[in-house]
Amino acid sequence: MPNLEFSLITRADCEATQHAIRDAALGERSTRGLAEIAVGEGLRATLLVIPTDLEASPALYRELDQAGHEIGLHVHPADQGYEEFLGVYGPEDQKKIVGEAADRFAQVMGRRPASVCIGYGSANDYTYPVFAELGFRHGHISIPSRILPECASVWAGAPLDMHYAHPYNRLLAGWLDFVEVPQTLDPDSRMWGGKHPQDLRVELVDAKNHWYTISKSVDRQVRDDVPVKYIHIVTHNTYEFGRDGDFRRETLIKMIRHAKKIVADKGGTLKAATMADCAREYRTRRPLEKAKEARLALDTRGRG
Repeated sequence: MPNLEFSLITRADCEATQHAIRDAALGERSTRGLAEIAVGEGLRATLLVIPTDLEASPALYRELDQAGHEIGLHVHPADQGYEEFLGVYGPEDQKKIVGEAADRFAQVMGRRPASVCIGYGSANDYTYPVFAELGFRHGHISIPSRILPECASVWAGAPLDMHYAHPYNRLLAGWLDFVEVPQTLDPDSRMWGGKHPQDLRVELVDAKNHWYTISKSVDRQVRDDVPVKYIHIVTHNTYEFGRDGDFRRETLIKMIRHAKKIVADKGGTLKAATMADCAREYRTRRPLEKAKEARLALDTRGRG
């Protein structure tokens, strides 16, 4: 009998102070609203935060950290004086950009960040080794099946499920000591001229459309007996999640309740989890040493 326990990650990239928005007050209201929604639904939020949001609202993020929500690092290079997309840089520049952001995180939070997310999912084959070298344990950067070269964000063929990153190829599962936690998406439903898959970004579509994405992902994970099954919702702290009647607030609440019902209808259970919780569970179920033994196998079925 397959394991029908699912985790629910409710994640926000906190970036209300970035140059395109510059509204720290909105960011603080939104982040607090997101945390209140999570708690009201029996969950804990995963909040990945750019340095300027942390510096604008240090007491808020320390409070939420103490309350059991996960606070990690979000990076938009342009807000540190660099080009917009991390994926156009080589390893030394990436290490400098992400390392500077991690240092600023530590100054506010009093500890190094364990999790990381990069704006636009912009990366190249140097990025995961840089994360590992800087001491990150897990994070989200891949958007499987996205093809946006104009953002240096190309993820065609990347794994849909949690995996150890590959040290040389970002599109493969590997044996690097970094757990990638992709957001939930449907690679068959295309947006933006076919360049982007429909994912569980709250603001992207309405709750009804998100229902289909959740349901399809749950079915696939059950069918494939994925080791750590999860639903990964994502949004940003640039909407009024603390305001009753706000469309995005209502969409998020409905998405959470859809996830609970879809899993329950399969006879499964849905548990609250941060991204860190899921990464720890993955490490337990699939020790890194086992991943090091796995290698790509050539498909020779057509040689007969």
